[in-house]
Amino acid sequence: MQKRAFTLIEVMLAVFIIGVGVVPVLMMFIQGTRTVEKGGVILEASIAAQNILDRARSDSFIWQTVPVTINIPDKNYPEFTLPETFRVKYQASGTLVIEEAPGHTVLGTGAREPNLLQLTVILNWLENGMPKEFRLLNYRANTNTVNLKTSSTF
Repeated sequence: MQKRAFTLIEVMLAVFIIGVGVVPVLMMFIQGTRTVEKGGVILEASIAAQNILDRARSDSFIWQTVPVTINIPDKNYPEFTLPETFRVKYQASGTLVIEEAPGHTVLGTGAREPNLLQLTVILNWLENGMPKEFRLLNYRANTNTVNLKTSSTF
């Protein structure tokens, strides 16, 4: 009687072939997971920056405090905060800068445009030990003034 079985070389070759096919698939899943995690952090940062920007654009705040640079968090400005989980997990901090829009002048005169403000939110955090930054920039015009001009930059 002759017994039929696999030799050690055949078994090792089969394991190698399966390994060559499975390892790239596993690496794709790992890379996909990392990409989703990075996208989640950027989404969290953009939502936090937009919330800060929305609070800063209110008429009661913005036109009374120009120019100003606020570090976030700041006990003097408790309305500007970062989500606790984002701040703690990524050691996040931020800065809100409100200033007259640089480089914008009144059309035809070259004079500064004092009724146009630039608002910049800068968020910084550590992601896997690497420093990251997110910037959100917006403009706000004082439409409650009779002196509103058109900027030559637009």
